[in-house]
Amino acid sequence: MIVQALLKASFMVCIVTCAACATGQYTPLVGADKDEVEQLKENVYRVEYRVSSFSSQAQLDAYLRRRCAELTLREGYDFFHLAQRADVLALSRRTSMTVTMYKGKKPVGADDVYDAKEVLAAPVAVPNRD
Repeated sequence: MIVQALLKASFMVCIVTCAACATGQYTPLVGADKDEVEQLKENVYRVEYRVSSFSSQAQLDAYLRRRCAELTLREGYDFFHLAQRADVLALSRRTSMTVTMYKGKKPVGADDVYDAKEVLAAPVAVPNRD
């Protein structure tokens, strides 16, 4: 009887723990570790973002774009471009990218440049893709 109760309790703890890991929340730039943002040049940074391995790649990408938008505005820039992606999937899911920032108007012919204010105005959550 006691063993059965302990097994049920252990199972419930596992379920709650997995559910908590699967629902990661965005951590703003202010809460970032020093190794997650590295300045390479005046307007170029390497930015890394980590989530639990239960989070989707789409969620991680949305969080990384948001982190880059925050950094862009903090440094006094308006737009950013992402390049040189490095992904790691282990106990956590981690992506780092090189971020190049621009001031003023959006660079001409640059379709893959993000407006930092637009990125931050969008909701943080990524819709489920069933």
